[in-house]
Amino acid sequence: MIKKKLSQKITEATDQQLTLTTEEKDYAIQHQLLSETANIVIIEKEQLFTNAIIERFDKETEELISKDSYSFLQTPLVHFKEKLNEFLYLESPSFDVIGVDAIAVEYDEVFEVYTAMFGLAVQKKFGPAMKDYLDEHFHADNMNYSVMFAGNDGLWEVNLPLNYIDQFNENFTIEEAYVFLYSFIFSLVSTIEN
Repeated sequence: MIKKKLSQKITEATDQQLTLTTEEKDYAIQHQLLSETANIVIIEKEQLFTNAIIERFDKETEELISKDSYSFLQTPLVHFKEKLNEFLYLESPSFDVIGVDAIAVEYDEVFEVYTAMFGLAVQKKFGPAMKDYLDEHFHADNMNYSVMFAGNDGLWEVNLPLNYIDQFNENFTIEEAYVFLYSFIFSLVSTIEN
């Protein structure tokens, strides 16, 4: 899927600047997707969400609390530990490459973990490889992640407690948490495709 989405992104950028993250560029080179004349501009991961839809919702009613600007992403992630009734919904064109439309993040006060929820557009046949990858990178004896294939949507519904993933840090800003998730999902999808 990443190969297909990157190929499409590269093709659509003919004779223009091609903006890629370092991960995308490395992947494109490894899979020989780039021409030698490609005009590549590396974007920093912090620029992934400058044009994102950023909305906070009430967890119980799912009513919109506020539509936020990019600057809200500089807020410490602990905001959700302090505002237990909120979750953040972030939708970004940057997620297209990894097969995700949007990612919701909240703090689960029952299990005392930050949780990410998203739909992942990966074929059902990749389920065992996806679970192997998650088992390898998820470290918790007392709780687990949840993945379930929704056949009607053709998506894996993923519920991922972030505290148990290597290199997650509760001191992240919200943006750093989303950059972390982007990198994690990119690695997950590129690994299961191989």
